Amino acid sequence: MRTIELKKLFDSQFDIVGIISTKRYLDEAKKMGKKVPQVSCQTMVVVGLSYPFRMMKHTNTHLVPSFYTFGRDYHDVLKDRIELVMKDIPYPYQLGVDNHPHNERLAATLAGVGYFGKNQLIINKEFGTYMFLGIVFIDVNLTDEFILEITDDCGTCRKCIDACPPKALFEGGFDVKKCMSHYNQTKRVLTDKEVDLNYSLFGCDICQMVCPKNINKGRVIHPEFELTDKEMVSIVDLFSDSEKVFKEKYSDMSYLWKGKTILIRNALTILYKQKNTQYIDLIEASIEKHQVPWYRDNATKILDKLKMK
Repeated sequence: MRTIELKKLFDSQFDIVGIISTKRYLDEAKKMGKKVPQVSCQTMVVVGLSYPFRMMKHTNTHLVPSFYTFGRDYHDVLKDRIELVMKDIPYPYQLGVDNHPHNERLAATLAGVGYFGKNQLIINKEFGTYMFLGIVFIDVNLTDEFILEITDDCGTCRKCIDACPPKALFEGGFDVKKCMSHYNQTKRVLTDKEVDLNYSLFGCDICQMVCPKNINKGRVIHPEFELTDKEMVSIVDLFSDSEKVFKEKYSDMSYLWKGKTILIRNALTILYKQKNTQYIDLIEASIEKHQVPWYRDNATKILDKLKMK
């Protein structure tokens, strides 16, 4: 198989495709001190699939996660598209979408899919940061690569750095522990500052929304990312439904991958900011029902604050 043939197959399912040798990726990771698993497959394909920018606001009855979770779960979308391509390619392969031990952003920069921005995201000239990444290792030996040209960078812009509420971003680096998207997906008790800053049911969009590279980007292209009726999450469902019932009701949504308890904890922070006291009985019942210590501690602390509103 030739590189151009392989690229055409992936082009049929993805917006952007770069192809490099696995050796290039592993060598660069080692040089940069990044720990990634060894891979026997000889070729690495990096794919990007764009997603749209859409805004929704919390109400007194429903709460909203990050807009990258809108539409069908992107993990499944990318995996399905990769597998559709690979059914016509007679070589062993391994794929990864987001939740795996490889470094997608390193692979994306090496393949020219985009450059590594100050907001710690891959930025593509055509799609900005509104792009899901996937990688495919294929056990085929190609004599050449297909590396896309990158002619862009952040320059002196620091809008994402200045706009980041917890100040997780800084020139030349990133403190992941301060990142709102990181801590609101972490199963632990949030600090008072983290409670005060959190605004989302899941994730954070601020560094994307302020990025000049995203102006006029984020169009609806792919049918899998059309809106469903599950983008806004019912507060009553969050506190009343069992884990099983909730997952069935909100199936195929990527904000589910950390479980419902994370969402309930984050909902408490939003209700506190809204000064919304109409769900106090449900919150108290959730504290009695849940046996997870980090949730009970968080809920008790936030409930005490909410009752003082």
